[in-house]
Amino acid sequence: MLEVLRGRGLTEVLAVVSRYFGGVKLGAGGLVRAYGGAVSAAVAEAGTVELAVWPRLLVRVDYGTAGSLEGLLRLREDVRLGEVSFGEVVTFDLACADAELLAAWVAGQSGGAAEVEPAGSVRVEL
Repeated sequence: MLEVLRGRGLTEVLAVVSRYFGGVKLGAGGLVRAYGGAVSAAVAEAGTVELAVWPRLLVRVDYGTAGSLEGLLRLREDVRLGEVSFGEVVTFDLACADAELLAAWVAGQSGGAAEVEPAGSVRVEL
């Protein structure tokens, strides 16, 4: 089972096979083939995703800028927009591939009025 996962380059995954019959009819080789086949079929059925760790940012802008900025952020493939909070200002919680590049882009889109604050990192599906 582990060799199937390793052979497909999978990490951070768990495979479990439940065995209902305790006999020895299949033999050791038969069990290896059966378990490996079950894991291979399960991976093929479930599919896989690639994960990456991206910087997380909090971007704060005024209401006048928020609508257009949100629309532009949603179009970017290098941004994963999370929660949008509406308080005194609008706060976008997002992850991006390159924090410095995005901060410069946000500054340009907001005329320098946006506040960008690093907020750690987050795992994202690519």
